Amino acid sequence: MPGPPDDALLSPPEVAAWLDVDEAWVARAIAREDLPVMGFRSCGTPVVAVGEVRAWLRRPDPHGDET
Repeated sequence: MPGPPDDALLSPPEVAAWLDVDEAWVARAIAREDLPVMGFRSCGTPVVAVGEVRAWLRRPDPHGDET
């Protein structure tokens, strides 16, 4: 199963289902600003881009994307 396309925008529960992780893990990663968020819906729900998550997962160093 290839997963969603890179340009897909997902909610935290959709990210959790895609990565096969607990929704609480996704929420903590977003709160710690570890997981890249593209923005927020008007209701406050984070919006996550699949391509950004894939790039984040491939980073060579956990702090490699920090400037």
